[in-house]
Amino acid sequence: MWVMKVGGGCLRDVEAVRQLPMVLQAAYPEARRLLVVSAFGKTTNRLVALAESAARADLSAAHRVFGEIQAFHREMVEGLFPFPTAEALWKRLEEKYWQGLWQRVQALAHLGEADGAATDAILVYGELLSSEIVAAYLSGQGFPLEWIDARRLLVTDGAYPEPEVLLGPSQANVDAQLVPLFRTHRLVITQGYIASDLRRRSVTLGREGSDYSAALFAQLLNAQGMIAWKDVGRLYSADPRTYPDAQPLPELSYAQAAEMTYYGAQVLHPRTLKPLRDARIPLYILSYFEPEAEGSLIAEKWVDPLPPIRATRKGLLLIEVESVDLSPLSLGELLQGLEAEGIEVYFAQGGRRTAALAVQGPQDSLERWRTTLPAGWEVQLRQPVTLSTVLYPSENFPLPNGEALYLQRLPDRIHWLTYEI
Repeated sequence: MWVMKVGGGCLRDVEAVRQLPMVLQAAYPEARRLLVVSAFGKTTNRLVALAESAARADLSAAHRVFGEIQAFHREMVEGLFPFPTAEALWKRLEEKYWQGLWQRVQALAHLGEADGAATDAILVYGELLSSEIVAAYLSGQGFPLEWIDARRLLVTDGAYPEPEVLLGPSQANVDAQLVPLFRTHRLVITQGYIASDLRRRSVTLGREGSDYSAALFAQLLNAQGMIAWKDVGRLYSADPRTYPDAQPLPELSYAQAAEMTYYGAQVLHPRTLKPLRDARIPLYILSYFEPEAEGSLIAEKWVDPLPPIRATRKGLLLIEVESVDLSPLSLGELLQGLEAEGIEVYFAQGGRRTAALAVQGPQDSLERWRTTLPAGWEVQLRQPVTLSTVLYPSENFPLPNGEALYLQRLPDRIHWLTYEI
């Protein structure tokens, strides 16, 4: 059993979707495979814009965005299928999805304000539409397959914006509904990013959550391995578009890959690795457009040595705390308070009377946290800032010049903060 995930960057247009049969033929064609599909291209971004328009009760703008989403998918359908087949598929999508999506938009507009559950009910349509079209295309290309709605399988606690997946109910659903499909078909298609809560409402797993979905399915199926097909089909020590001397990374441990993603490497969703690590399932990152090319393997084995690895996390909030009454600050107390509010801390540096932290979290959570601080502690918030990180730097690795607001050098990493331009 293999789990394979294909992201929206790979399924960005008609020609890219036509690549999928070759990808499937290149990797374990005789094995049972679960294909986890993302929304096409930038569809999720368009759906976010659609939901935002609806939340403002701006149905005119919402209708325009809705039309753009429809036109893009119509172009995909007409490019992938001959006329009679395309018309029949489009009619089915109209009845099954498009009418329901516009009803969700109208319901959110009636609320007239942002609502997590109502927004998620709109965002799930990207993966549902893409997986239906992909399934129809692969079936027409001679792949016997089954299709299943991931919302019937993955169950969450419904928290917003990144719910916790409940493994017990999800395992029961996978055993009862997904596993039997593999008795008659070697290929099953489902969706990434989407799930349900205990009340069977649609939820999403956070942006870029399709990798996480695939990892969960791999764990629940006790898969032999997971393949993440990417448009950039391997890991590098830095973004090769920014650093031409970036080196390929053929192999990393789970922990090393987790460090990269935590500090901003845009290869995997940060939560992807834990289910795979827990089940000791190897993850292969391979090129969607060159499926025979060498990729990268993430597994248990610690890899040493590694070249310096650069990662960047943008859009953070810089918190500077000062004890104006000269009472000692406790960095640990500050961190515990932020954690209790669900605020992610990526950088922390403190002394007896001052501390600096780079964080990411909802504004209302930050305001609640501020109210818990002693009266003698003064807080300044500065945003946005960028955290640059170098993991495993050499002893003579050049430090940033004077634009760094804060610099922290540890034995195995260097961090520095700068204002975003």
